Amino acid sequence: MGLQHATVLNTHSMPWESGLDYLRTLAPAFRDNLGPADLVEANFAKYRQKNLYLDPQTTRRLDLVQLEAGYSDLTHCCHDSVEEGFLLAGNVTLDGEGALQTGDYFWRPPGWIHHAQTQPGVELLLGFEGQSNESGPVSRHVCSAHLAGANHLIAASDEASLGSRGRLCQVTASQLVWQPGEAYARGEGALAGFDLAHLSVRVLSRNPSTGQQTVLLRLAPGYQQATAGFHAVWWQMFVLTGGVQWGGEHFGEGVFVHRPAGAVEAAMASAQGALLYAKIDGWMDFTPAAP
Repeated sequence: MGLQHATVLNTHSMPWESGLDYLRTLAPAFRDNLGPADLVEANFAKYRQKNLYLDPQTTRRLDLVQLEAGYSDLTHCCHDSVEEGFLLAGNVTLDGEGALQTGDYFWRPPGWIHHAQTQPGVELLLGFEGQSNESGPVSRHVCSAHLAGANHLIAASDEASLGSRGRLCQVTASQLVWQPGEAYARGEGALAGFDLAHLSVRVLSRNPSTGQQTVLLRLAPGYQQATAGFHAVWWQMFVLTGGVQWGGEHFGEGVFVHRPAGAVEAAMASAQGALLYAKIDGWMDFTPAAP
């Protein structure tokens, strides 16, 4: 048997949702502040997405997003929520922050003013943290263009403006070292049963107090956890390349998995190897299931 308690989405079989349909899933504090009303429909015709995760209580969400060539935000803006993104293809220019390419990542604390535009188009995993830790509800404030790179909510010189993970405008993943599993695990708590010898990790961002983190996990061919078990916090994983198996069921490129905290699942394996984008809501710890 494969995964018993997790939510599994094969994004290849999901239809793209139009930008206007996407807006209906957002709080009024976001969708009512997009810019000139007569331009919104044409602008969001260039925006489409597939929702992977949405918590209506906190407004936390994760989406697979495509922006067509020539897309540009109607205004500069900032959010009360943390915004996070990982580029899968194409590039995007974020005014006040940088020109991001495929494989780049950003983590933006609340309040930082920015503007997105893409000439060739871009595909990315885009998340808002919503009401959690230092992050507020998903919202949008229209801001002046000349303030790009400033913080609307907190003085940019104030350490609090950096939040818990820092202001990471452009992290080029390919320039981060791969930490061997054994070295990475030293700060993560119990990982009994993990195949650390076949695991390496690139940390994209992390809260040093809570362990909440976004990482790239590289599973070498032959990865095999020793036993079924559970994590103390929820995990979200998106298969970038290769594939993983749980209980003999295969999950390939483009599959998203949300694994609830405390849910016992079969041992994870990867016969051919895999690269995973993973969000972990705390330390990675793993507890083997009782025999």
